[in-house]
Order: sequence, then structure tokens, then C-alpha cells
Amino acid sequence: MHPRTILLTGLALLTSLPANADQLSRIRHAGTVRIAIAGAVPPFNFENGHKELVGSDVETANLLARDLGVRLQIVRITNSERISVLQEQQADLVVSALSITPERERLIAFSVPYARIAVVIAAPHPHKLSSMLDLSNKTIGALAASSNLAHLRKNAPNSKVVEYPENDKLGMGYISNEFEIMTAPESVVINTNRMNPKRPLIVQFTQMEFDVAVGMPKGEKSLREWVNNWVVSRLRDNSLGEIYRRHHGQKLPGTIIPPTTTAEGK
Repeated sequence: MHPRTILLTGLALLTSLPANADQLSRIRHAGTVRIAIAGAVPPFNFENGHKELVGSDVETANLLARDLGVRLQIVRITNSERISVLQEQQADLVVSALSITPERERLIAFSVPYARIAVVIAAPHPHKLSSMLDLSNKTIGALAASSNLAHLRKNAPNSKVVEYPENDKLGMGYISNEFEIMTAPESVVINTNRMNPKRPLIVQFTQMEFDVAVGMPKGEKSLREWVNNWVVSRLRDNSLGEIYRRHHGQKLPGTIIPPTTTAEGK
């Protein structure tokens, strides 16, 4: 082929997608969707013994990419990077135990919820804590930039918080006696106790339950509509429910599953 022909062909490929194309079009054109997942919130996402990323979020991301008809590229991140990875355009979506909060909704867009995560307050014996009021003037370990940390600051403003960038470091902080009370998903409490601390953590009460959704950049209407329709469809046919059951050992809360209208049910 003549060099000029090669050059023109290359230019045609570069210009085949309009400059103002939306994110969904760019994903389909590339044939790849970049989905950011951390690896520190089991059973949503964690590393197995072979350093492979596994969990319900990983399986959810695989299903989403398959249904979109593109290849999945997992972008490995830390929990504290779940918002910035979208803002810096390093990923198209985040599927990483990302709960919906008003603070985050000012920065990114969310799909409808596909799961729910419970966060607990845990402390060793002889602590007896029953509500957020009991946390006043206490030192509490928490994951930085987490929804439960924001909730803690709002509802226990007099508490002293020690922040950690990842849940494994949060667990090590407890082992090192840097704090005595932890706010985290129960799976993190269990993993911390597996490290054999001198004083095992005991769940005191459920701090809050948060809806978990797919995160995406703001302003991408077509992408948000596609993901919303996909979540609703896969909740209704129980594909997402089955993923959750296999990894979490229980059914999705019934309130997560959108109702089927009479017209749709005919």
C-alpha cells in the first residue's frame, strides 16, 4: 500500500468518532470499558491467595462489560481514589462498594442502587456501645474518604477520628492500639480479628446501611441511562441477586429490587 494511502487510512480511523461523542459512544468505539475496583472491602472486592481481584463487584463488572458487548479493563485503585479516578478520566465507571452520599453526588453521578452495605461500630470488651451518642469523646478508627466516616463526623462530632487509606491499614492500626473503636463493614472487623489481636473486636451496633451503586462522571446522560437500565434489568431477572447471594451468603434486600409494573408484568 502506498504510504499516502496508509496515512489517509490512519487519519480516517482517528476521525471516525466525533470529537463531541459521549462516553458511551467512546466506550463502544474503543471496544473496552474501564471499570475501577479497589480490593479491600470483602466480599465486594478483595485479593485472593494468588493476588487476583475477586468478589461480587468483580463479577458484577464482568457481567456489565459482557452485556455492553465490550472487553473489561479493570483499573486497580485504592478506596480513597474511587471519586478522583472518574474526575481525572482514568476510568469510565466505578464498581467498588461505592455508596451513595450527598457529598459524593456533588462530584460524580450514580446509577440506581445494585446492592446495599452495612457498616458497624465494633469495640473490644468491656465496651458497651448502643448508639452514636456513645461515641462522644471516643477515639475511632475509620477508612479515609468513606461514607461511614462522613456519617460519623456528622453524628458524633465530638469523637476523635484516626483515618487510614485502606482497610488493611485500619486493621493494623487497631492491632497497634492506635484506637479502640472501629467503624467499618463487618467483613473488615472479621478480617481484623483474624489477625489475632489481644482484644478481639465485638460488633456493638449497626451504624448505618448504605445503598451501593455504579459511579460515573457527571453529565454523561447516555451512559447513565444505559447503566440504569442494565441494573434494573439484571435486578429483575435476579442476575445481580445471584451474584450477591454467592459472595455474601444472603439475599439482596427486597427494597433494592425495582417493582415490575402491571403493564410490564402482562
